Amino acid sequence: MGKVYFVGAGSGDPELLTLKGKRVLESADVIIYDRLVHPVLLYLAKDSARFIYSGKYPKNHVLKQKNINQLLLEEGLKQQIVVRLKGGDPGIFGRVGEEIATLQSEGISYEIVPGVTAASAASSYSGIPLTHREHSSKVTLATAHRQAGESIDFKGLTENGTMCLYMGVERAVSTQQKLLEQGVSPQLPAAIIEWGSLGRQQTVTATIQTMVEAIEAHQLQNPSLIILGDVVSCRKGADWFEQLPLFGRKILLINTEKIDFETVLSYTQQGADVYAIQVGETRDRRFDEVHQRYLSDHYFEEVVYLNQELATMYNKQWDILTKRII
Repeated sequence: MGKVYFVGAGSGDPELLTLKGKRVLESADVIIYDRLVHPVLLYLAKDSARFIYSGKYPKNHVLKQKNINQLLLEEGLKQQIVVRLKGGDPGIFGRVGEEIATLQSEGISYEIVPGVTAASAASSYSGIPLTHREHSSKVTLATAHRQAGESIDFKGLTENGTMCLYMGVERAVSTQQKLLEQGVSPQLPAAIIEWGSLGRQQTVTATIQTMVEAIEAHQLQNPSLIILGDVVSCRKGADWFEQLPLFGRKILLINTEKIDFETVLSYTQQGADVYAIQVGETRDRRFDEVHQRYLSDHYFEEVVYLNQELATMYNKQWDILTKRII
């Protein structure tokens, strides 16, 4: 029997992966990864590792939770190392409890490797402290997708406190209504952070009264985090991450050689939104499906050819190249 590791990939920035998470990924025989995991982390895998996509789109689950549970059983019963790679932290809105219960029912060994959750990453990369001696002595992490009949004490939790709502954009209207109904000040600061800690991050500040209008005006979508509380007032315009030299630039790296993870990081460390693909007949074909899926969800405005022959061959007509991925 093998072992299953639940690894938190961190939120966005690939360098938020922990050292333990990196070590486990490098030794994995099978990696079952979610949609919000940055796929450049798969470049850490050994050449023989298998990739299984278990991503969930809104109202369109590639693998339903019960199927994921069954998959973990099937792979965990083999003599191999299985990594269940989850965005953020597995224990925070990651349904890890259900998956652990499935493994426990068959006596399958497992470990949990915590990750940097969206609340920590998005707030830090936007210059918003979650706690502050003058503004907040407590932090609440909540999901906007609550069970029927479930209520939240918005007023109590936002008084001298900070509330972080995960995936809250779709429920912003009803959330705003409940906040105002409970007597929360319409002028309480709010921040909406889309794609936190990635180079495509958008941070919009508003108030409870104006946050729905702000979301619509900036066309913000999930994955987004909503931060409610006086700590939002600590943000004074673009902060450290948004001031990095390549922030906001969407760059696609292309090479005929195996993608070097450190090369990718040399761009993300400067704030760029980066993806990298290997092309050509000798490419690692495990990534063909990974690339097709990621490039269908995200677009890139600049191309950097890491192999000069490619630049000459394609004359920078990368749109044709990426559709073929050959």
